[in-house]
Amino acid sequence: MDVGIFVVDGVGELGLGALHGAFSTANVLRRELDYPPAGWNVHTVSLGSSVRSGSGNIVQTIPLSEASASFDTLAVAAVNVLDPEPLVALVSDPGNAWLLDRIRSARDQGVHLAAACTGTFFLAEAGVLDGSPATTSWWLGSSFRGRYPRVDLDERAIVCHGEGITTAGASLSHVDMALSLVYRTSPELAEQARRYLAFEGRASQTPYVIPEVLARGNALIVAYERWVREHISEQFLISAAARELGVTERSLQRATRAALGMSPKDFADDIRADRATRLLRTTGLTVEGVAREVGYVNASALRALLRRRRGLSPAQIRAHGGL
Repeated sequence: MDVGIFVVDGVGELGLGALHGAFSTANVLRRELDYPPAGWNVHTVSLGSSVRSGSGNIVQTIPLSEASASFDTLAVAAVNVLDPEPLVALVSDPGNAWLLDRIRSARDQGVHLAAACTGTFFLAEAGVLDGSPATTSWWLGSSFRGRYPRVDLDERAIVCHGEGITTAGASLSHVDMALSLVYRTSPELAEQARRYLAFEGRASQTPYVIPEVLARGNALIVAYERWVREHISEQFLISAAARELGVTERSLQRATRAALGMSPKDFADDIRADRATRLLRTTGLTVEGVAREVGYVNASALRALLRRRRGLSPAQIRAHGGL
């Protein structure tokens, strides 16, 4: 199994290292299986013989001209650029056109494509995600959706699988992505590697979302987010929020749907869940007390919210308070 990890200047060392580490662990553990799958030959490829990482370090690479004509999987590692505007400028820079061309060529040849975090923007810019389910880093969903409207985006997912394409979310999701690629060949090996890495498989990025970060870039959504936080201990109607913000409820619905891919109620629920999670992790309030702080009349309603929006119970959230 030949895997090409394609990198450009600014590559994130954490994501790149996670990919190499996950495949290396799988290669070691495969020898312990009765019927081991083929090993993974992993090659880091760039236009030249090296790139400079986002941290300023030199990463040695195989020049594109010397790389294998074909890989079983072509993965794009994330770049260390968190803000959408410079990220879009990077992926659309003529100096990186070679990577977009290689992605399209690999797609035409039936090579499995993969990318995580900000690396997903390269796949989208190349056009190979059009019509496909995909994910990206949770805070980039609005910008991704606006630039690539043909992609079926679910930025809450940790890993998304399309036909011949795997995408993953924020930085450490590189590990989820690598293990999912191992799983395609050997579910048993993927499980073994997960255990040796002490890595708990995750289905959603939702527990990591910071609502105020999602609101950035849209004045109406910023105002709505602040309004919800100011009234978080109350049981309010979305129509009341819209009225006080000077817009119609329909306008607010359109704004949150276009920017966040969710309704105003869902966004308000995320804000309540975020506040409840922080209180559970950092205070000694009872579950009933936390429920009152975030606008619920009883603990069962809060438990239902956290199960729905976080996939966890209050006790599970509180148990991870030291993270």
